[in-house]
Amino acid sequence: MSGLAVAAAVPDRDVHVEFALPPGAVLAVLGPNGAGKSTTLHLIAGLLRPAHGRVQVGGRVLTDTDTGVFVPPHDRRVGLLLQDALLFPHLDAAANVAFAPSSRSGLRRWGRRARLPECAGPAARPGCAG
Repeated sequence: MSGLAVAAAVPDRDVHVEFALPPGAVLAVLGPNGAGKSTTLHLIAGLLRPAHGRVQVGGRVLTDTDTGVFVPPHDRRVGLLLQDALLFPHLDAAANVAFAPSSRSGLRRWGRRARLPECAGPAARPGCAG
């Protein structure tokens, strides 16, 4: 797989994350406060080092605590756009996530809520905690 693969732990934040996505997949990171959303994105961007773990993007290892690999943020070719004052305040989280792809040509219908994962709804659903 040459998409995105993350398996990392940040024990002092009580965050343990593991997932793999194929090339071209779209990932929406949603959850309640303290669930580890920002921590996960900071791990991918290289703004945070995990206690142990690995981050790989497009077949390129960016972080691997077993081998000592850590590519600095400016060499990762990863962009991180934080939510502060950048989201549309009149839209809920799912609508904000859906906006960007639905505004680009060729992806007109992607943003429909029906395509968002089941866990994108209200918090506290079984199997969606984390």
